[in-house]
Amino acid sequence: MKRLLFTLLAAGLIMQGCEEKRHEPDTGKRYTVSFSLTNAETRLTGNTDENAINKALFIIFDEAGEYVTSVRPEGTSAETELYGGDYTVAAVVNTGYDIPESGCSLVSVRKSSIPLEANSKNNLVMYGEKDFTLEKSGNDIAVEIKRNVSKISLENIINDMADPVFQAMNLEIRRIFVSNVSGVSYLAGGNAPSVWYNMNGEWNGEPEIIKAMLCDSDINHPIPYKNGYRQECYYYVYPNDTPEDSYEYAWCPRFTRLVVEASLNGETCYYPITFGEIKANHTYKIENLTITKPGTKHPWEKTEGETCGFTVSVCGWEEGSNMDETI
Repeated sequence: MKRLLFTLLAAGLIMQGCEEKRHEPDTGKRYTVSFSLTNAETRLTGNTDENAINKALFIIFDEAGEYVTSVRPEGTSAETELYGGDYTVAAVVNTGYDIPESGCSLVSVRKSSIPLEANSKNNLVMYGEKDFTLEKSGNDIAVEIKRNVSKISLENIINDMADPVFQAMNLEIRRIFVSNVSGVSYLAGGNAPSVWYNMNGEWNGEPEIIKAMLCDSDINHPIPYKNGYRQECYYYVYPNDTPEDSYEYAWCPRFTRLVVEASLNGETCYYPITFGEIKANHTYKIENLTITKPGTKHPWEKTEGETCGFTVSVCGWEEGSNMDETI
C-alpha cells in the first residue's frame, strides 16, 4: 500500500515549472487578478483541525481547458497577471500536486488520482474550481474548496438488551472500525471505487496511516445494561457510490459499513451499520447506537431482525448547512 501511495503521487505530481502559456486576445492587455480560498475557516467538532490549509496551488486554464499558468499562495490568497479572456481556475489544497514537466490540462487535473493515505487528520485534501472572465484589473476570484473525504462519526453506544438473559450478560466494546472503504479518489471526485481498504473488516497490508483513519482499537470498555459508552469516534473515508450491496464473504464491490466489535460474555460479535451512497465533504453522524440483542458472528454478515437502532444525520461540511436523513 505504501508503494501505491508513492506511485500515485509520483505519477502526476512531479515538479512545478511549466512556462506560462501565452493567452493573448486582440487587445494584448494584461490585468491583475487575485485568487482566494473560501470555506477555509469552517469549524466542526473533533480532536483535529479539519480545515487546515497547509499548502495550496492555483492553476489557471484557458477556455479550452489548456494550461496557462499557476501560482502558489502565501496563506490562502495569491495574485498574478493575465491577458483578458475567459478562464477557469482550479485550487488544489493539501496535496503534493505540482505541474508535470509535460504540462497539464483541466481534465487531467480533475482526474488526478489521490490515495486515501494522502489525507490525515490535520491535512485533508481539498479541491475547487471556478470560471471567470477577465476584462479589467482588480478582479477578486474566490474559489470554494471542498474536502474529498467524508466523515463518519459515532457518539454514543447504549446497552438496551431486550431479553433478560442478555441483560445479565457482560457487554464490552472492543473496537470500532470502518470496512469496505474506497482507497482512491479523483481530485474532482466522480470516480467509482477501484481500490478498497479493510474489505469485509479484514486488514490486508494497509499502512498504519490508513488504520489510524479507519479504526479505534483496544477500547475494551464494558457497558452495563441501561448504560452507555459516550465517546466521539470519527473516521475519514472516500465517497462510495457502489449501486448494490453484498453480504457474501467472496469479495465484490459493496457498501461502506461502520462496525462495532463487542464481546458478550466473552463471545465476539459484531454490529455493522451499513451506509448507502457516501458523498464527499459530508458528515454522517450517529448520535446513539442502541444495542438490543447479540450481533453477528462476522463483520461482513447482515444483522437479522431488530439488533440495534440508530439514526444517521447527514450534513454538508459547510457551516450552516444541515440535512437530516434516516438510514
